[in-house]
Amino acid sequence: MLNFAKPLPKDHAEVARQIKSRLFDEERKKRIFNPASRTIGIDKDALDRQVHEKKMLREQEKAKEEAYSKKLLQDCATSIRLDEQNRKKQKQIDLEILDYRRKHQAPETRREYDLNDPLQFKKGQPSRIDDHDPRVTVSSGQRFEGEEGNSKEYRNEQIQQQRVWLEMQVREKRIADEEAKNAERTWQEIEEMTAQRAQSLACLENECRKKLVEATYRYNQALAAEKEMNKRIAETENNEDKMAEVYNAMTGDFLTENPELGFNSALGPGKICKSLYKGLTPAMKQAIYEEQAKQRHELKIKREAFEKREKDWAELLNMLAKCGTLSDREMQRKKWTLEQEITDFNLRLANEKKKEQEYFNNVLYKGQASEEFFNQFNKTTR
Repeated sequence: MLNFAKPLPKDHAEVARQIKSRLFDEERKKRIFNPASRTIGIDKDALDRQVHEKKMLREQEKAKEEAYSKKLLQDCATSIRLDEQNRKKQKQIDLEILDYRRKHQAPETRREYDLNDPLQFKKGQPSRIDDHDPRVTVSSGQRFEGEEGNSKEYRNEQIQQQRVWLEMQVREKRIADEEAKNAERTWQEIEEMTAQRAQSLACLENECRKKLVEATYRYNQALAAEKEMNKRIAETENNEDKMAEVYNAMTGDFLTENPELGFNSALGPGKICKSLYKGLTPAMKQAIYEEQAKQRHELKIKREAFEKREKDWAELLNMLAKCGTLSDREMQRKKWTLEQEITDFNLRLANEKKKEQEYFNNVLYKGQASEEFFNQFNKTTR
């Protein structure tokens, strides 16, 4: 009764390894026995994937550059719009400050305005109204003995003097008003000049920004052109390298099967490298052909000599036959001896030919492959 033991884990691993090896060999057969892959020498699907990936990378870089250009234009437009808004806000703030100063910070509301008030003499009271002014005391030095403060002439003089002062104040006020108007006009002109200058600076800044954007765009275009040119140069060099590699492979010693490679063995001169042996060289073939021709010529000479000897012996036998039957036996014996020598000579020639053929088969033509040797290939992937 057979006893089948339970399979061990290493048995499962061995079965899995064999199945994996078998699948790998099947896949390798499909790849090796594929004429397109074997002719090209590389994986065409991998090349197609690489070309597709490079194309996708170029499209992504192009989209990234376009997005960067759009973002740059949007940022420039946003910056210009924000600058315009900032200028408008600053102008509005300046106008509000001026309006606030005009409404809430007038010169009349200042604490020290009474020191600079042009109408302070009109608004104030005289230091002395009459002799009985209660503000005038003894220590004030406003009233002295003997002065005529209350006389009519003195009053008229004071009135006249006040009129002169009033005229002077009116004139000074007019002059001050004119100076204030001139100052206001000058300030307005300065403000207009400042606004014009700010507008011209804004226009100049906008023009500079436009030129900067145009220069950036031209620079990006130049960089893109340079990048494209470098890419074309790299592709051209790559194609030239590939063509050179194909040409070198086609004209190399491996594909052309240069027979001289088999005789350049590292073991020394006269040794044959079996892995690179491609057959005899034309010089060796020519030497063999010459040796065979020489052997044929020698055989021809020997055959002619043999025929000549045969002919001579035939003539001699005929002549001896005419001489009589007494010497017939002696002649037959000599003929047999000569034939035996010829037989021995032929045997020696045959042995030499056999040794030569054995030398050709076992030494010179030892690496010659048979039909079975070639039939064993293209059966597996190993």
